[in-house]
Amino acid sequence: MNAPINMVTIDVEDWYHICGIEGIIPHTAWDHCESRVKKNIEKILYALQVRNMRATFFVLGYISERHPDLVQMIDREGHEIASHGYNHLHTYSQSPEEFKADLRKSKDVIESITGRQVAGYRAPEWSLGKRISADYKALSVQALGTLPEIGFKYDSSIAPLRIIGAHKAPVTPYVIRTPHGDLIELPPLVMKTFMGNIPIGGGWGLRIISSKDIGNTIQRFNKANKPVVIHLHPWEVDDELPRLKLPLAKRFVCYAAVQNTWPKFLRLLNDFHFASIEEALSTLDYNSL
Repeated sequence: MNAPINMVTIDVEDWYHICGIEGIIPHTAWDHCESRVKKNIEKILYALQVRNMRATFFVLGYISERHPDLVQMIDREGHEIASHGYNHLHTYSQSPEEFKADLRKSKDVIESITGRQVAGYRAPEWSLGKRISADYKALSVQALGTLPEIGFKYDSSIAPLRIIGAHKAPVTPYVIRTPHGDLIELPPLVMKTFMGNIPIGGGWGLRIISSKDIGNTIQRFNKANKPVVIHLHPWEVDDELPRLKLPLAKRFVCYAAVQNTWPKFLRLLNDFHFASIEEALSTLDYNSL
């Protein structure tokens, strides 16, 4: 039996792309904000290049339109480019029609730059799986059906977490049946604790949980022949990251121990082999999902 291929993913957004802060930085102010994404992506690309690893970059449509050269640079390096939506909005803040328009716009922009089909999607803040009401549960089901309807093959938006996701969702890749075809779901790496699952493959969990615990968790998944998905934001590796005055919970999520992100991410790349989602899916046994 071949070892599972773990996946490394990058959410390509800038330091001010934070959901729910319209009162601090409205969308209309984005064009006037300093863009710092390119130098941070170059830093990540170099780290992947020296390790001969390919990743999946979930690129925000707004970034693609503002920095087509950045998308081209990622593409030239041989990485997979997927969609992170266009306007970096929670899926539950949009109507079904607005969600479809945002999704299609991001897909069209990226494909016009690379000339390649976009196969994957990740919702901002894992918001596709969050059930804030009975109405949104129905909207979430409809949104999942929209993805294969307009040509997506996989999704990585449902975190098996209590607060931001669907805590009873599977913790390893699985198939979702929709009226428009099957969709492969790729959840982020989590670790089971007495408090429930916590995210350790990226974000605050990667920063504050010990490297030993993260490594042991990946090994347990891999020994069970299950791949894991880790993720990173470019702004998390910025040595001069601008800090916004955010509400306490968001401040923790964005900035808690952010200086630990880069060294711990590099340690993961050194300790385990990762590849793009595209490469991993090409070897996946679909009967096991």
